[in-house]
Amino acid sequence: MLIIRLRESGYGCKFLQQYFGCILYADDISLLSHSANAMLSVLKICEQFAADFDVKFNTMKSMVMIIGDRF
Repeated sequence: MLIIRLRESGYGCKFLQQYFGCILYADDISLLSHSANAMLSVLKICEQFAADFDVKFNTMKSMVMIIGDRF
């Protein structure tokens, strides 16, 4: 459900028309976005998903990596 919400939002990364805005493995998730504003929107979608399904994200294990000249 979360992947569907993120893909349908239009935020996140796409490559060759394939959605790569989130990569999941077991209970881990990596979120990818082309800008800080888009990432904020992605995080809001995750926050709403967590509220809807009583899911807790561990913020102590969260990290941010920014790549590019603008930063």
